[in-house]
Amino acid sequence: MNPYFAGGFLLTMMSFWVGLIWYGNRAGRNSANVDTSQRDTANANAATQATQAMLNARTNGIRTDTQLDDTLDKGNF
Repeated sequence: MNPYFAGGFLLTMMSFWVGLIWYGNRAGRNSANVDTSQRDTANANAATQATQAMLNARTNGIRTDTQLDDTLDKGNF
């Protein structure tokens, strides 16, 4: 076997494995970033809904005990 061919083959195989490991690590980091971004989005949406509910309650405040009881019975508060 020609030593240049063997060296070229060895270099090609090592390059392939290094590239495969590099690609796998990059894909893992991207996946982790997507998961974190989705969790942050869900938390932000929940906080926004809670803030909007508080603002709505403050703006359209309950005026009487009867209104409070009706709202609590409906489960809207």
